[in-house]
Amino acid sequence: MRGGVNTPPRNVLIMGVGNLLLTDDGFGVHVINALRDKPLPPNVTLIEAGIVSHQLIPEFHEADLLIFIDAVEAGDTPGSIFRFKPEDISSMSQLKTSLHEMSLMDVLQMTELTGKRPETVIFAVQPKDVKSCSLELNDEIKAVIPKVIDLILEELRKRGLASDLKSSE
Repeated sequence: MRGGVNTPPRNVLIMGVGNLLLTDDGFGVHVINALRDKPLPPNVTLIEAGIVSHQLIPEFHEADLLIFIDAVEAGDTPGSIFRFKPEDISSMSQLKTSLHEMSLMDVLQMTELTGKRPETVIFAVQPKDVKSCSLELNDEIKAVIPKVIDLILEELRKRGLASDLKSSE
């Protein structure tokens, strides 16, 4: 908020993560690929990240808003959608033995320590299967992609971006 007026974020990063080879774990990547067909504002960048890595810190420093898409094991019905912020997650970080074990929370903490951390919103889906090897999502998970895209577009609209974007059909 500047001068009593809400201003839209200048740089928005929408990032999908997950392993495409492990069935529903690739959900975030599938959403990013579906978003590529949408006419997004020029200040919105889509990134298919695969796994979260400390190498993303420069990208995070450039963003004012980070919208993160992933699968999350929440013990709910497959296809359930969650929206939350990093503050909603326990800040307890488990001991890591490698940079390959970094979570989003770890990378956000490192981002904050080395500069500014973007406002972050996380959209996640409860997967059905993240152990089988397949490039295809299960039907229950594939079915929620349009709904998650609608939620992302609504997030952009409520921040003064993409007011002309239409919901998925």
